[in-house]
Amino acid sequence: MDTLLSYIPSGEQGLLPYYLFLVGIVSVGNSLQNLTTLHYTRRIYNNLFVPNPAILRDDDAGSKSGKKNPADSVNKLVLASATGKDVSKAQDQVTPLAARLFGTWTMLAGFIRMYAAHDVGNRALYELALITHVVAAVHFISELTVFKTFRLTGPQLFPLFAGTGGSIWMAVQYTHYVKA
Repeated sequence: MDTLLSYIPSGEQGLLPYYLFLVGIVSVGNSLQNLTTLHYTRRIYNNLFVPNPAILRDDDAGSKSGKKNPADSVNKLVLASATGKDVSKAQDQVTPLAARLFGTWTMLAGFIRMYAAHDVGNRALYELALITHVVAAVHFISELTVFKTFRLTGPQLFPLFAGTGGSIWMAVQYTHYVKA
């Protein structure tokens, strides 16, 4: 039991180290889940998309004419409910590759947060952990407001809150934990 307890941060420095450690553990767990199933990721990114009718099919003519290939466009899919067409053919954007990429990022962020939890006064670790929260907050807010892959329901509340709440908490507490 003592060995297990040695991994948990010290309580002498307030609640932030515990929060960082907990969010780090959850991040690593989420990463492992991304490698085994798409089910939970699809609960987060849960809107359906169809091919963008504004982008013409290339049929390889684009590469011959020097134009960009529409298949390479970041706008090749649009929200299914926005077009009203082909809704029965709509698909989500969660693929095994996307899940592995998201899982890799999340695992990296989790390890940074766990290391920061154990040395919360270390400026570099603190700032890296803060950056992981800011990137997560920007990601989830943009997926909600700009890209529309994210609807605000139960499963989305934890990552959105962890990203934004962690960013705010760490920014406000910066001078308390990081000494010049």
